[in-house]
Amino acid sequence: MSAAQSENWRELSPGTWVFGGKQAAGRVRTAAGMTPVDTAIKNCRVVGWEGTLSTGVAINNGKIVSLARDEDLPPAHRVIDARGNHVIPGLVDAHMHLLYPGSVEHTMNLQHETRASAAGGVTTIIHLIMDPGSITRACQEFVALYEQNGYVDVALTAAMFSDNQVNEMPALIDFGLPAVKLLIPYRGEESLEGMPGIDDGLAYLTFKKVADLKKQGYRIFCRVHCENIEVFLKMKHEFMARGDEPASWNEARPSLLEAEAMHRCIYLADALGCPLYVAHMTIKEGVDIIARARGEGKDVLVETCPHYLVLNTDNTDKLLSKVNPPIRTDKDNEKLWEGIRNGVISVVATDHAPCRREDKHEFWAAHVGMAGVQTWLPIMLSEGVNKGKISLEKLVEVCCYNPAQIYGLAPQKGVIEVGADADLVVVDLNKEVKVTHTDIHSFTDYSNYEDWTLKGWPVLTMVRGNMLMEDGEIVGRAGTGRYVPARVK
Repeated sequence: MSAAQSENWRELSPGTWVFGGKQAAGRVRTAAGMTPVDTAIKNCRVVGWEGTLSTGVAINNGKIVSLARDEDLPPAHRVIDARGNHVIPGLVDAHMHLLYPGSVEHTMNLQHETRASAAGGVTTIIHLIMDPGSITRACQEFVALYEQNGYVDVALTAAMFSDNQVNEMPALIDFGLPAVKLLIPYRGEESLEGMPGIDDGLAYLTFKKVADLKKQGYRIFCRVHCENIEVFLKMKHEFMARGDEPASWNEARPSLLEAEAMHRCIYLADALGCPLYVAHMTIKEGVDIIARARGEGKDVLVETCPHYLVLNTDNTDKLLSKVNPPIRTDKDNEKLWEGIRNGVISVVATDHAPCRREDKHEFWAAHVGMAGVQTWLPIMLSEGVNKGKISLEKLVEVCCYNPAQIYGLAPQKGVIEVGADADLVVVDLNKEVKVTHTDIHSFTDYSNYEDWTLKGWPVLTMVRGNMLMEDGEIVGRAGTGRYVPARVK
């Protein structure tokens, strides 16, 4: 524990720790005479967004029941020696696309992608429901299927495609959804398969409904995918008329499209009183746009993704990395890391959408999306923490604590505190692994990080005390995952 971190922690009495005046562990008796708990993790350093503490963790009935010195932990049926490594909360992936592409077999998809989540230290995923009909019905059907097949826990948000779905929003809140999403650039020839396009009128109705629900005391917000589709289509047709293939998807779909849509969505949401969450921001200009908006008192948060932090037009294949919004430049990479460090960017999430090579043969027709959930934590550890771009505490803040808080999953998820779910990941900061797609549990058949050597990997993952991954091997079972409704009041 660094000097700065140790100043935040104070020991009230043996085995009772306080952070910043808040009791973190409660009263902990010595082990003598105590009823054994299920699991104890010893010889570790526990990391929170506030600081790091050398302490052990006791787990019983899926919950964290004490944080104490190893010798003060209760006896346990199973003792895990963390070998001096760090223990962090399980990652909360605020941006996940399961059942993608739409042609995949659902049971196989859920099992593959949630095994990949467990292998990567991700214990809760927030999936986006997309359906042209009743969203409430779609949520119910998805949860029933998921709880038979998922390895990790799941929460939900939903995309809005119609006036009827906007009117369904109160029922979605009752089901435990804390947010809805507007897929601004998907209409016309860019419409998602089987889904109607949306326009600014639907954005207006959605922002207005969210604002009304907020006034009623609900913790709800609207997520937006910011790109200007009309300008993109004109640019695309210009390229095609000339017979040109752009050098990158970034050239075909440049940053100005994202910046313009960010300005527009922030203005309209603010005018209507709707809390806004900008998904998967990619552009260096966006950091300044968000900082300025928040400085003016606008209620807006922003997320980015690991691929926008490390991939750029110079180091990745333009077809295999085709995603919306596009992979940008190395200057955008650096500005986004800066945005995380200074607190402008609140969340890092994966936007996991696992395509295969067969989906990406031709530039204009190639599917958008890539698998990213299993390599998310290693990327953040290797390229962020171990290269000095962010601290381990900042990683926990933007990958665990903030998404749990924002999406109404706290204090159950995203923290290591007494009473929280025992969603824990043991991290070895010194472990080096060369990435190969054959080791990825996702149904994808390639990795955008193929042959990258990443330093810093999860070596153990548990969700609610259930062991899912040990030393890279999946040891859990399908059906362990549960639906976690958000707290919206």
